[in-house]
Amino acid sequence: MESVIWSRLLESMRDATLDGRSWHEVARNVSTAFNSPAVALYGQSTDAKSFRETAVLGIDDQFIEGYKQHYSHSDNPWVEASQFWHPGEIRTEQVLQKLTGDRNVLRRSGYFQDWIQPQGYHHSMGMVVDRDAYGYVKLTLYRDFATGAYSPREIARFEEVCQQFRVMLDIAERYRLVRSIASLSLRALDQLDFGVLLLSAGGEVLAMNQFTGRLLEEASGLALCDGRLLAQTPRAQSCVNRLLTRRGPGTAASAALVPPDVAMPITMTAVDTGSLEPDTGTLLIINCPELAFDERLHLLVERFALTPVEQELARGLLQGFSLRDAGAGAGLSYETSRWYLKQLFAKTDTHRQSELLRLLLTVKAELPITTFH
Repeated sequence: MESVIWSRLLESMRDATLDGRSWHEVARNVSTAFNSPAVALYGQSTDAKSFRETAVLGIDDQFIEGYKQHYSHSDNPWVEASQFWHPGEIRTEQVLQKLTGDRNVLRRSGYFQDWIQPQGYHHSMGMVVDRDAYGYVKLTLYRDFATGAYSPREIARFEEVCQQFRVMLDIAERYRLVRSIASLSLRALDQLDFGVLLLSAGGEVLAMNQFTGRLLEEASGLALCDGRLLAQTPRAQSCVNRLLTRRGPGTAASAALVPPDVAMPITMTAVDTGSLEPDTGTLLIINCPELAFDERLHLLVERFALTPVEQELARGLLQGFSLRDAGAGAGLSYETSRWYLKQLFAKTDTHRQSELLRLLLTVKAELPITTFH
């Protein structure tokens, strides 16, 4: 039975590494493994002025709120026992008695009298699991008088658990960092006006940017089916299959798909990523100038609040037409086109047609700013 409890504890710790919501399950398993109805896994700043609860079990909200005041009280002997503020040093009443030579040093403190004992607890065991420049990660257990003090075997087991905690917390932090970097990378890819897909070695689509998603939604002749990229005609699908055939790490190949096999002319480039990471598959880049143009025009309308007439005039200018011809395409006389051009100048804070065109060609979607602490 003990081995089952221990296995559940370790398994829940592994789960919490990938999903922070699972730390409460870890606390429940720690409670069972050490016969301790109260468990606190939390962060504490170096000046003991701020606390961050991660998983707390068996401690009422009123006592959680009052913890900082009671723990930081000047008569709490743990505050002065600086050697126990290093990771790996287990705190129990017995080691504190040995350190001070006073059997009642903890029980006389306000921390014990006003915080531990009123909850019905009598014995505690804790450790600083991890520490950095900002503070500590601490794990502390509490149980009542009848259950008795923690035995040497339980203390040894607790040390093993804390070592596992340290490893898992480190992995969890690295995993969060990787996810943040991946999220930022995808957000950057979403600003591109061409498609990017990452395929597994087996051909499944692992990730794609927003342009690719819009391309697949636009009846372009390409679609996503059961996680794979498919074309609408056998000839186009054969071309895609040949393109995605692996030719060795670091190789690249391109192919063009044109109507009627696809709705819009598309150029696809496949780069084998095996040189970066074996068996990771293929990076597929899809250029669709027609959709890219429509996307840019939509972005301009949103950014500068263009009217339908201004939009059509901007479309002609982006296509390389002169002002006269762009205006004619929008059904405007030359003089009316000049008036609308001045409206575009005012909305985009430009002054010359060349300056306006350069802005229209380079404007990008705004990236939200993320601040990390």
